[in-house]
Amino acid sequence: MSTAREQLDLFVALVGDVPLRDDKEMMSAPMVSIAKRGQRRIEWEGPSGQQVVITSTEGDDIATIWDFDLVIWAISQLNAAVERDETPAQTISFRPYDLMKSIRWCDSMGRVGGREYERFKAAMNRLRATRIRTTIRRHDRKDRHEDFNLVSDFTFDEIKDADGHARPLGAQITIPTWIYRAVTGSRKEVLSITPLYFDLTSGLDRFLYRLARRHAGNGLNNSDGWAFSFRDLHRRSGSQMRYADFAKALRKAIAAEKIPTYELIEEGGANSDPLLRMRYRKLLL
Repeated sequence: MSTAREQLDLFVALVGDVPLRDDKEMMSAPMVSIAKRGQRRIEWEGPSGQQVVITSTEGDDIATIWDFDLVIWAISQLNAAVERDETPAQTISFRPYDLMKSIRWCDSMGRVGGREYERFKAAMNRLRATRIRTTIRRHDRKDRHEDFNLVSDFTFDEIKDADGHARPLGAQITIPTWIYRAVTGSRKEVLSITPLYFDLTSGLDRFLYRLARRHAGNGLNNSDGWAFSFRDLHRRSGSQMRYADFAKALRKAIAAEKIPTYELIEEGGANSDPLLRMRYRKLLL
């Protein structure tokens, strides 16, 4: 049984549909791998000198953009509490079943089974081991270096079913202070995202949607959208693909038109480096 003090330090997750939110700065810089496996390090320097270095404290693969669904869920939960004028604790208590249903980690019938629970635990382990060192939240402190793991702490209780498969009953996740402040601080740094994001099966498509949402916005203030060079996108994605292969994958993504609410258009650029324009497409909302 938890103590009164432990209860005060917990935020009990809301059940049901919660408006989705993502961390604005994490939508613009590489913070996870867009490959499903095999990436152990990412280094990136932004146009203003911002730096990101991503490694695993376990010497294993870093977290993927699919693993990051769990962080998006946590950000959304905290933001929902803030919008109700509450001050949520940094540690969230929840049922893994409810979390996975809300981010569509279930089969075609909407069922959550042993396969999904194993995926959940593996993702949490990678998030817990993924270490970020960065200077991207600069504000007035130009050289502020920050170091954190994508999940600060994670615990869960399990029970074995009749087949001997362990399934989590309840769990707690502690969000790193770096993300927590972005959601709950006076300068909230989160953006809404569409639930259709969870239906994207390509890591590149997910990266492009988040980048478009961050920079092209809702089309009100920048009707022409936002353009990035192919080479800048290659660096921002953190992809291990050769540039030529990345450019080919990018053109396939443009042709497929799977990015929710945004259209992607290739344009000519300087020095034989083509541009990708991201533009809000209202009819897709």
